[in-house]
Amino acid sequence: MKLKLLYSLLFVAALFSCDEDEDALPNVEVPATYEFTRDGQSTVSYQGQIDRLDMVAEIKSYLSTGNLGEAIEASKLLNMFANENNAFISAELNASSKQLEDKTFISDVQWFKNLFVGAEEASNSGISASNGQAGLLERGTGFILVNEKGWEFTQFVEKGLMGAVFYNQIYNSYLSDAKTGDDVDNETMVDGKNYTTMEHHWDEAFGYWGVPVDFPNGTPVLSESEDRFWAKYTLGRDALLGVSTTLMNAYLTGRAAIVAQRYEVKNEQKEIIYEAHELVAAATAVHYLNQAMSDLSAADHGNLFHHLSEGYAFVKALQYSPVKKITQAEINEILNTDLGIDGNFWEVKLAGIQKAKATLVATYPSLEAIKDQL
Repeated sequence: MKLKLLYSLLFVAALFSCDEDEDALPNVEVPATYEFTRDGQSTVSYQGQIDRLDMVAEIKSYLSTGNLGEAIEASKLLNMFANENNAFISAELNASSKQLEDKTFISDVQWFKNLFVGAEEASNSGISASNGQAGLLERGTGFILVNEKGWEFTQFVEKGLMGAVFYNQIYNSYLSDAKTGDDVDNETMVDGKNYTTMEHHWDEAFGYWGVPVDFPNGTPVLSESEDRFWAKYTLGRDALLGVSTTLMNAYLTGRAAIVAQRYEVKNEQKEIIYEAHELVAAATAVHYLNQAMSDLSAADHGNLFHHLSEGYAFVKALQYSPVKKITQAEINEILNTDLGIDGNFWEVKLAGIQKAKATLVATYPSLEAIKDQL
């Protein structure tokens, strides 16, 4: 990844130094922050993405009350998922035309709905969790609400939506040829707007990443409201992978290339974005598998199931990339065998977690030297 970053930076430098008389193409003028203007007005808009990030935050907050022993209502979660019946605390979200359900990877929609129903049933069971029994499981000085396999509902839903909505939309919608391919309109302003269709679609991909426009600069790099979802985990892996600057440069350069209509540059940045986002998910999965191995050795089921729930979701997120390095068969093996038969955390073994980690490290060689530090 660091070599990829060096290549990207050298490539950008070359763009600045090229002679227009020689190639008859405009230079790509890359700004320092994700701010683009036309006639003195911003051309960047991704409020819909911000709304959906905020929706996931509210869903997580509501689910977390189940960890306190409060009853969860599946109907409320379903309404939040579809943005119906004023289910959010935020009046702005209730008024938004956006929703999560219609942006979720289609084959996963029912999977999330089943989790919502399961959360309600578990919260009303009045029984402590055990193998085959949903309920509350002690974790530290508190509890987590889990299903009969030990899946923590809060983590499965939050991290699951990070993959099935945010990564899915970046990968399979906004960076696709249908949205930002070379034939997408980049000449005409969208009616009543100050951006072209191609510009807007690229911005919407950036919006799902959830980082501030000056990322990864500033003190703090992420404000309290921004320290969440993929922004949080990109920054969390940055010290070992240097991935924050890699991704930000690619988004900035790709957007600038769209303005300059240098589509070969834009397409090169897409490849960097796909690779870097996938690496963040893989590295974060290894991070949680490392923690899970320590938990298992300490016979700490609460932390074990919490960390396995996170690790499971980050492995699952890998499947949404259409150009993923890991195979779907390898993902399925990790989720359905290595982390317990059919994903039953109660049955997980140290050898299984080690095998899952080994598969990820072998698939993403840049993790080899840091696999035990993650």
